[in-house]
Amino acid sequence: MLTCKQTTAMATDRAEGNLWFLDRLRFDRHVAGCDGCRAYVRQLQVASQAVALLPQPDISPALNDALMAQFDSLAAARPARPTAAGPPALAPARARMSPWPVLGVVVMLGLLLAFGKNRSQAPQDWIIGAVLAVAALAAAALAGRIAVGVVVAAVSAALAAAVSGGHAGALAAGHGVVCLSLELVSAAVVAGAAWFGARGASGRAVRGSLAAGAVAGALVADAALQISCGAHDSMPHLLAFHVGGVILIAGAALLVLRSRAEGATT
Repeated sequence: MLTCKQTTAMATDRAEGNLWFLDRLRFDRHVAGCDGCRAYVRQLQVASQAVALLPQPDISPALNDALMAQFDSLAAARPARPTAAGPPALAPARARMSPWPVLGVVVMLGLLLAFGKNRSQAPQDWIIGAVLAVAALAAAALAGRIAVGVVVAAVSAALAAAVSGGHAGALAAGHGVVCLSLELVSAAVVAGAAWFGARGASGRAVRGSLAAGAVAGALVADAALQISCGAHDSMPHLLAFHVGGVILIAGAALLVLRSRAEGATT
């Protein structure tokens, strides 16, 4: 949830249509429920409309050339200020496309399938596992970009797989501890690979990569467990441990993403 300080800082970008889709939704939701910010945005709109009604100043070509020459001379005389962070970015920083989280997903899938026991022989389980693996690869490929959308899509994919592949059965708590552990380990490995690929980028990009990498790791573990888990066809087990593990890791990923907004207010 945006604060009033963040909302006022984003107001000009919102008026000019420069906000990303998700940021625009968050901005509009805050303004809809905050009288103070709504009044501020209205004042900004009125001021913009008033400025637009003012007549354009009539400047002669000679005066315009003289002013531009003066500005150029001032800019040339101004010493450059060194900065450790380099020149300011003109657009919101995004993570570089990196093969590392995708490689992490492929490695974890291979390991989990190679050492998994009780591998299912049912074609349906292999199809569901393959779909989840493709979703995990997509999430890893998008690490650091549309991170919130990746988290939501991962949870939705895990839930859809459980509903389509599960039947009546026991909770299987013994298998559940193993399943949760594998999802946590896989999430940590792929998140680490995503961080390695995003190192040196902005803090926002690194947090997005960590979040998306973690849910990609949980999702690829869910894919392998759909094939190798001894209770892979039990709906209570799938919802409690397979989907539950993805939701747990997705919640942690959202906390990582939320720290971006909290850090902006300090």
